[in-house]
Amino acid sequence: MHRKFWIPILAIPVIYLVIAFSLTLIGPRVGSTRSLNFDRLPSADSGVQPRPLQTFEARDGQALSLAHYPSDSNLKVILLHGSGYHGAYLAPLADHLASNGVADVYVPNVRGHHGSGDRRGDVDYVDQLEDDIDEVAALILQDSPDARICIGGHSSGGALAMRYASGEYGSLIFCFFGLAPFLGPDAPTMPETDSGWAHISLPRIIGLSMLNNVGIHVLDGLETIRFNLPEPYRDGTETLGYSWRLMTNFALNRDFESDIAGLPEESLVLVGSDDEALDADAFVPLFAKLGKQAQVIDGLDHFGIVLDEGVMERLGDWLSQH
Repeated sequence: MHRKFWIPILAIPVIYLVIAFSLTLIGPRVGSTRSLNFDRLPSADSGVQPRPLQTFEARDGQALSLAHYPSDSNLKVILLHGSGYHGAYLAPLADHLASNGVADVYVPNVRGHHGSGDRRGDVDYVDQLEDDIDEVAALILQDSPDARICIGGHSSGGALAMRYASGEYGSLIFCFFGLAPFLGPDAPTMPETDSGWAHISLPRIIGLSMLNNVGIHVLDGLETIRFNLPEPYRDGTETLGYSWRLMTNFALNRDFESDIAGLPEESLVLVGSDDEALDADAFVPLFAKLGKQAQVIDGLDHFGIVLDEGVMERLGDWLSQH
């Protein structure tokens, strides 16, 4: 065959890689002054204080941290925080469940966040977060072999809890709850108006996806998302950017409906009607279609759903049934 015929064919993969690598040069940046309502977050001198962090060794030898809110209950709850921060803001909910004897609560700081792992904003591989949660479950079962484990989370933590409960380790989980879980950009729960909280680099995401499609992962540590946390709420423990690996792992799989359908029979999702980051009205029909339960709570925003005393009591009542 003539050489001139082969030249354009051989050029195709080169052009593909040039385009992919070029797109990865464009990083995320925060371009909005609007963000979530952080006014409801508990301050250091008010409300329930977070329990001291304890460390444990993950299977790769790195130190991860968690806060334990003890109770004599045989129901053990693993409660996961949302993106950009860590488990401290979940202290009121964790303390409510533990002090009322509803559940023995463990609040890990997800790897890549304050006190967990050796790199802020990154993990070693996609699915490492599920492996870490499995380590927490193993610690629980080591002390309480007959315990029932329920996993829940807020925002991206709700997505990670869902990913775990419907995935490889799901057989360990008795029940699941999500508080305003982020289901991903392709879900009908994505609002038409951007909240201003998360800012992605779509070009970099496309470029890395192209590279991943041909087995190239050397750039998966590049940052693909930045969070718009206003200065008054920063204290140095926040995590304002995620790598491709962490962003991908701290979320549902692309086939989010399969993740939802694969949840335990005992599952509950709560979302506030005034959530700035989600379309609350889309939750009930989506979850009903997939055989799961979602409820919209009037008058609550994205953080209100996890800090409202009425929601704490409602969730406590639901968990007490188990």
